[in-house]
Amino acid sequence: MELLSPGGSSKDRLARAVISDAESKGLIAPHQDHVIVEGTVGSTGISLATICNAKGYKCLIIMPDDQAKEKYDLLIQLGAGIEKVRPCSIADANHFVRIAERRAAEINAAGKLNANGVPIKAFFVNQFETRVNFETHYSQTGPEIYAQLQENGIERLDSFVMGAGTGGTLAGVSLFLKAQMPGLRVILADPEGSGLFFKVKNNIMYSPTEAEGTRKRHQVDTIVEGIGINRITNNFQVALSVPGLITDALKVLDREAVEMSRFILRNDGLFCGSSTAVHLVAAYREAKRLGPGHTVLTFLCDSGTRHLTKFWNEEYVARAGLVPKST
Repeated sequence: MELLSPGGSSKDRLARAVISDAESKGLIAPHQDHVIVEGTVGSTGISLATICNAKGYKCLIIMPDDQAKEKYDLLIQLGAGIEKVRPCSIADANHFVRIAERRAAEINAAGKLNANGVPIKAFFVNQFETRVNFETHYSQTGPEIYAQLQENGIERLDSFVMGAGTGGTLAGVSLFLKAQMPGLRVILADPEGSGLFFKVKNNIMYSPTEAEGTRKRHQVDTIVEGIGINRITNNFQVALSVPGLITDALKVLDREAVEMSRFILRNDGLFCGSSTAVHLVAAYREAKRLGPGHTVLTFLCDSGTRHLTKFWNEEYVARAGLVPKST
């Protein structure tokens, strides 16, 4: 239940690790007005802002302007600077990640001094491509999970079900756990509009929603925020580069995610976000395929409190044609 982390998601792990790594390399130092800059759809930015407050840094977040309103509100309360930009392809120079990289370079080039006469530095996190992402989950998250299995008398996992945005969690945890349990099945859970499902299944990076004239959104054509992407990041490439690491992929429809989120709230009292709902749908499918007596691992990576104006807004859901039908 990574949603119980201080910053509210599994991205706390990446935020802490990437800042510590930059400090160890002398790129930044606390309490010097140094700025952590990142392009994100929300959760990584919130985790970075949380860690920046704890460690003594300023934070600048570049975000597409079509995310749930509460993410922006939370970032403001955490003291982060926010720049909203129009969603567009990563190939566009105005993609939020590319703008974040430019903003960091501009701060460094400006050469401004803090009150002590020390140059103000900026550090571009680059969560999608930095190897610190994958390495953190390989060296910390994976071993943590394995230790907890042992403590609870669970000798082995049968399946690990996980979505991918940057792909760092999927790659790092899978590589570690599969070394301990070679028979482990690793299942990618992918939302609508994302091309990763087709990459795993057919080795072709394509989604039908990418066809000319069918796409509704600039990023990934889904109600889900946080996972799903239409390019191969360095972190996801780690997983692809190990033959047989990812066993299979499951495509989860927006309607299925909406239905599951409401079901899990009514029956288990868990108020989960959209990417968590995708994980639970895929985990359910995998459990049904395996049958009784098996153990499936997945991440509850985000809370519904970050999705009140979209995924958990009944008017928004109705406009999308996704009103839940289950009783």
